[in-house]
Amino acid sequence: MSMILFFNDDSPEAVNAGEFALAIANKVRADLLILNLCKKRSKLEAISVRTEKPDLRVTNGTSKAKILHVDASEFTEKDICELVIAKKIWLMVKGIEKKVTHEILTSIDVQAVLNHVACPLLLVPDSYRGRTFENITYAVDMRYCRAAVLKFLSDLALVYDANLMVEHFSAKGLPHLSDIFARDLFEQEIMKKIKHEKVYFNNFKERNLDIAVDVMINDLHADLLALVNHRYHFSELFGSNIKNVLPDHIAVPVIIFPM
Repeated sequence: MSMILFFNDDSPEAVNAGEFALAIANKVRADLLILNLCKKRSKLEAISVRTEKPDLRVTNGTSKAKILHVDASEFTEKDICELVIAKKIWLMVKGIEKKVTHEILTSIDVQAVLNHVACPLLLVPDSYRGRTFENITYAVDMRYCRAAVLKFLSDLALVYDANLMVEHFSAKGLPHLSDIFARDLFEQEIMKKIKHEKVYFNNFKERNLDIAVDVMINDLHADLLALVNHRYHFSELFGSNIKNVLPDHIAVPVIIFPM
């Protein structure tokens, strides 16, 4: 957990996401690299992540985050990918709208970046005011569960002392798993790879993923939804790519892992 990259496009949602990125950096004791995609960053200068010197340390609570600003106003997606790889970025963070309120402020396609790097992307809704995680939810077909995703999420849950919920949804076109088989698969193939104790499992039979996500967020109180880029449930919720707004029924941050 060495460095977090934050996409700053000087939008209102970037201000909220920037504060969230700083909170995460402080919590996991990571450095924060602010990628300024526009020449001006007046909105972001109003919040605590602003620094005049690249090596300035700011204090938030009991921990400190080293903050570095990078002028990326002329960067291409390829430039950003190279930076992510060179800096060994652990997590990318971007603000996203719940409803369209302004024009797109940058031509950078974060989906194109995510397609070519090994670290996940965290999308933070502009209306979301939480700054911690209590219930992290991984929506997955257990037949395609990713060990690397589980490790990342369990490490994050451990830092926040959060619950990690593994929610099985059969991929479209595949049969449901029986409760016994799904539970055995979880305990034998997954729990052995996780050190965190607060890990729980549900076998969802609901075929409508929109309804299932609503249940996870509103009934099971998920405050972080994890998906894998271009795979199964991601495609059902987001379509072929990440747009500038979240689906209507998703009101919490979404972390998207590379394929």
